[in-house]
Amino acid sequence: MSDQVSNKNTDYVISQVKEMINSGTLKPGDKLPAERKLASDLGVGRTQIREALHKLEFYGIIKTLPQSGSVVNGLDITTLDGLISDVLNLQDYDFYSLVETRVLLETNAIKLCAERRTPEDIENLRIALANYLKFFNTDERVSYDFAFHRAIAEASHNPVLKAMLMIVIPDIMTIYQRDRICAPNTIVSDEHEQMLDAIEQKEALLAEQIMRKHLQGVLNFAKQKIETIHS
Repeated sequence: MSDQVSNKNTDYVISQVKEMINSGTLKPGDKLPAERKLASDLGVGRTQIREALHKLEFYGIIKTLPQSGSVVNGLDITTLDGLISDVLNLQDYDFYSLVETRVLLETNAIKLCAERRTPEDIENLRIALANYLKFFNTDERVSYDFAFHRAIAEASHNPVLKAMLMIVIPDIMTIYQRDRICAPNTIVSDEHEQMLDAIEQKEALLAEQIMRKHLQGVLNFAKQKIETIHS
């Protein structure tokens, strides 16, 4: 099976699981059908089911429990869809507002993360960073970048702040991919490592500064899009 067909089937599985949640067929805490049944019901291979479940877990839609399989998380489905239902209609003004909001939320999230992180949080962040570096030169980079930032939000131990970020970030990541903003960049990679170092050392102000610098490039890009409109 080609990568293109595989990705299409994976996206189809994701859309079907989202529809089950939207329709109320699956509710928070409900266990998803077994891989074999999902594959049979949706007419795809078990490999595509696993890939789809992996992505859904990345975005916080589902979680995997030991000996229980995959269950629906408590977050609203907008976590995956983002704030805007049709990203293609997202205007440049909206994009700037989203990025500006992300800066406000993430700089505060990483401060709380540095202050409150647990040994388990550190381990999750290390895994997320290792995955990001592993897939750094692939098209999966954006997804793993999001997973690292999501791990920071998780470690803030502020569920409201995390939920707000999970609404804003998916749309931004989609535009990153659409406009090819997030090309491989060793500076960005280094900043991820610097963030983790600051979090481990509980250097909250330093962590905030690194995050602000990290997001400044995207904010500048959004400003340029606005200036282009007015020129």
